[in-house]
Amino acid sequence: MLVFKMRIIFYTGKGGTGKSVISCATGVKAAEQGKKVLVISTDPAHTLSDIFEKRVFDKPTEIIPNLWALQVDPIREVREKYGVIQDYVASIFQSRGLDEALAYEIASLPNMTPFISLLKIYDLVNEGFDALILDTVPSGEALKNLYLPMLLTDISKKFLKTFGFFLGALVKAVSPAVKVPAPSKEVIDADLALIDRLEVVRDLLTNVKITSLRLIANPDFFSIENLRRTYMVANLYNVNVDLAIINKVIPEEVSDPFFSEWKEKQAEYLVEAEKAFYPLPVRKVPLFKSELKGINLLKKLADYVFQDDDPLKVFYEGKPLRVDISEDGLQATLIVKTPFAKKEALEVERFGDELMVKVDTNIGEVRNFIPLPAVLYSMKLEKAKLIGDELHITFVKR
Repeated sequence: MLVFKMRIIFYTGKGGTGKSVISCATGVKAAEQGKKVLVISTDPAHTLSDIFEKRVFDKPTEIIPNLWALQVDPIREVREKYGVIQDYVASIFQSRGLDEALAYEIASLPNMTPFISLLKIYDLVNEGFDALILDTVPSGEALKNLYLPMLLTDISKKFLKTFGFFLGALVKAVSPAVKVPAPSKEVIDADLALIDRLEVVRDLLTNVKITSLRLIANPDFFSIENLRRTYMVANLYNVNVDLAIINKVIPEEVSDPFFSEWKEKQAEYLVEAEKAFYPLPVRKVPLFKSELKGINLLKKLADYVFQDDDPLKVFYEGKPLRVDISEDGLQATLIVKTPFAKKEALEVERFGDELMVKVDTNIGEVRNFIPLPAVLYSMKLEKAKLIGDELHITFVKR
């Protein structure tokens, strides 16, 4: 079994929330503390070059002592490492009459760019870095690719290893009739090599001591709502979320009446964020007066986010919710952390694919909307019971 002594940190959130600059700021602070850090981006706009004010290439580029940056070129990565697989998939589409250019376009994996950035982790874990920091695409797309190794590995690997040779021979025998080209041994070997990589990446992603997913939102409805589901799904797939950052908060000293309503709404959303991301620590970062570019401003940003903390530490371990399913599959229990709740002051109600939990506290009524895991969509809410600081919500098959 491979053993890795490093940290992998993903930053995710809606576009425009500040993922790139906070990723870079994290790298700068960790490098100043003596850690060897690589910041990775797949942004085709070459954002890292703009933020660091230095050209970043598709090989680790030194920015300052202990800090490197890498701009992943997904097209080159695919052709160099996975071209055999892509060629075969494209040949299947071509055999069905598709134009070559269209066949190759379809043969590209969905969300290829972030997928390739995940596979790049495999190449970099043994390169001597103390940490890899990934500036990911917006949250939903990132998570689909984070979970792909977990969805593919076990079944696909066993099937290909056991039946790969026979599958190739079978397809070769019937290919004239079904008009599908047979996979060569080279294709099957490439598939197995890819799955081996996915297996290593999966183990890294689900190791709480190694990998953390960090949520970045702005103090607005859409940004926070987007990350509610991200937070829930990450926990269900055993990817540890250790920190939430609310970025671009209008500072208190801003007194211009033009911003008064914005500040009032932001104050409400900051309270909402504390509830939505509980029990995560939530860091609040002010809106800066100017665009965040260059090492000095990144240092200043990092001080706001991390203060005196080690930016690479695991800020939180644990799950705010989990799902237990009965052996017969007829019942499921959603278990949610609800500290300070009292039985007589708690209400649960379902609204479509969300659950509303209302709690009366000493600071007033608190409502939290929890996105339901897909496994509970077809079940009906039966009962809720408070056990210690956990709310057990039972669902049964309709």
